[in-house]
Amino acid sequence: MRWNRIILLCMLALPLALQHSTPTNSQSSFYNMSYLYFGALNTYVDQVEKTKGSLNMVSPNYFDISKEGELDITWRLQTSFILEMQKRGIKVVPFLANHWDKNAGINGLENRDKLARDIANAIDKYNLDGVNVDIEGIDHAYRDEHTDLIRLLRKYIPSDKEVSVAVAANPNGWKLGWHGFYDYNALAKYADHLIIMAYDESWESPESPIGPVSSLSFFERSVQYAINQGVPKDRIIAGLPFYGRMWKLDGPNLEGQNITGKGLSSTRVEPLVNQFNGSIHFDKNTQSSYATFNIPKGQNAFVGSTNLTEGDYVIWFENEPSISAKLSIPSKYGIKGTGSWALYHETPDTWDYYLSALNGTTNNKEQMKRIGSGTLGIIKGSDVRLRSNASLSAEIVQTLASNTITKVSGQSVSVDNHSWYPVELQDGTSGYVSGSYISKFELKELYGKNRYETSSLISNSGWEGEAQSVVIGRGDVPIDALTGSVLARKLNSPLLLTESSKLPENVKSEIDRLAPEIIYLLGGESAISDAVKKQLQDKGYEIERISGNSRYDTAVRIADEVGINNELILTTGIESPDALSIAPYAGLSQTPIILTRPTSIPDEVRNIIEQHNITQVTIIGGEGAVSGNVEAELEKMGVQVVRVKGSNRYETSVAIARHYSDELNFSDLYFASGASYIDALPGSPLAAKSGAPIILINNGTLPSAVKNFLQNDLTATPNVVILGGYGVISDSTRMNLFKMIK
Repeated sequence: MRWNRIILLCMLALPLALQHSTPTNSQSSFYNMSYLYFGALNTYVDQVEKTKGSLNMVSPNYFDISKEGELDITWRLQTSFILEMQKRGIKVVPFLANHWDKNAGINGLENRDKLARDIANAIDKYNLDGVNVDIEGIDHAYRDEHTDLIRLLRKYIPSDKEVSVAVAANPNGWKLGWHGFYDYNALAKYADHLIIMAYDESWESPESPIGPVSSLSFFERSVQYAINQGVPKDRIIAGLPFYGRMWKLDGPNLEGQNITGKGLSSTRVEPLVNQFNGSIHFDKNTQSSYATFNIPKGQNAFVGSTNLTEGDYVIWFENEPSISAKLSIPSKYGIKGTGSWALYHETPDTWDYYLSALNGTTNNKEQMKRIGSGTLGIIKGSDVRLRSNASLSAEIVQTLASNTITKVSGQSVSVDNHSWYPVELQDGTSGYVSGSYISKFELKELYGKNRYETSSLISNSGWEGEAQSVVIGRGDVPIDALTGSVLARKLNSPLLLTESSKLPENVKSEIDRLAPEIIYLLGGESAISDAVKKQLQDKGYEIERISGNSRYDTAVRIADEVGINNELILTTGIESPDALSIAPYAGLSQTPIILTRPTSIPDEVRNIIEQHNITQVTIIGGEGAVSGNVEAELEKMGVQVVRVKGSNRYETSVAIARHYSDELNFSDLYFASGASYIDALPGSPLAAKSGAPIILINNGTLPSAVKNFLQNDLTATPNVVILGGYGVISDSTRMNLFKMIK
């Protein structure tokens, strides 16, 4: 890891390393390790606990090289932790670091015989399982000394103990500089494993490209280089990052500091996105995720000591789709396994999918969680008996706890004055439960491999026959499509998403199935190109493009197409899911959604208010999204202003549902990710068809506002529709959601 390119703060991330052991039953058939560096010592066991049995080895920072080149046992070493890990069958292989101190590293190499002997003695004294050498920032002139240190360690450390070495990723085959410091072929003669630090494709510098920390291509080529250097595949471990990098796109912050590739924990991304109404995207070319957000004037946030002030930001980081893509590489090339920098920086859902993605299979844990669409049943009451047949005299298969989630697998059967439902548990166990103790609801999950396929599947679900019209919005920049959802409802039309320059094949097929008479394109040529328009015209479809000079103007023109009475809904023109949450009511009532700047009303909006004698404007979101200045401007124009808001996007979605509870129908509830909401956008006209609200949830613990809504605002058990796949709303999040439904 490039320590000189990351500021060490409690939320940042840096190096990498690994080692081998015999996997336990809960562990992967591929080797898996992670570093321990962050957090208080009393959290170390808990950090490992969160990996759910995924690790073969942990590598804490117990060994440093002092400036004089001597071994320094760090304050982090805990014999109690070592014993606890070994009880669990997890090896403890500390990493030896110079922390990018060039002089310390060189002195250690020149003092390598004593350094190696001291490390061997420390391993014996503390009953450690080996050492992982992670010396960085030294150039190729010391390549042979580095290799010789590994040779000496292998000589002095018992053969049943681990000797591994962390090496810089070298997909470009550089021979000079710090990349040339690592002689892959020679190191493999002595090291049990080479741990490739397959990250820092971008780094903290004005010279760094804005982009992924580790794209799939970078990760894969790093593995290929090791193989081509003659490293045995069973000695190769590919390390991936649990951190991201952030750029401020419009110059320095108000303190004059440029933010160019600043490292930060993956756990920090979603809170920033939520706080500033940003969005999360996936770049299919690099197979990497990134987040965008705008901090309004007068607001700020801190990442460590760095002040994020007003402006536009992008963070390239790792989440389920990007990590899962990289986890396919070990099986593709037959290498030993993976490692990660570092625990404490992974998002809570990481270990729900890590092993299954690494093994290319669905593990038992996942099979238990992933119930899928159909009739679900929630067990009501404690110690409810699951019987082998529909009878009070039938054998008791097991006793079920309250809130157990089941799949109802057939129609009820009346026996012994009871209605019995056949059910299947998450682990595959089946039986019958008395209808008195089960609350049923219908679950529909709508998602595809990407947002375009998701839009096609939603269309197919809601419009089984043909449709007279189709509305199409751009999939990567969704702002026009957000306001176009009201038009789609007016036309009783599905809302499909397209790439800017070409129509995805699955969307093309869905349009052909729908056989519309007219297709509406939302946005100008820079949003949806004339090439897409021509593709559709060549098939004989009538095309109408609705576009303006800006997103604000386009929203106004869409409003004209919808029809304007005396009310408008106003949301921020900065990407935000607020427009998604209000879309069902807006579509149902045919109230146009208009966009505004956070602190001032665009002229286009001012004109439409005056021309149509608008008497009421409903602002969606708090002052962080639409400021009090906008509200004051509206009131000066003689407009009655109503604001529907929460303290965050999740609370706002609940506030919308409550505010319009007389108009909306709570017998169906739609749920979408508040962080990665574009997949859910095509579901807004579908929700409007049934008058259902769209509630936003995060990927992890359910927001308290959502819990409160589910427990207190529903008079009956609703049917549930989830918009988006398991990458944006995980298995565990879904199960937590179902258990909250009464």
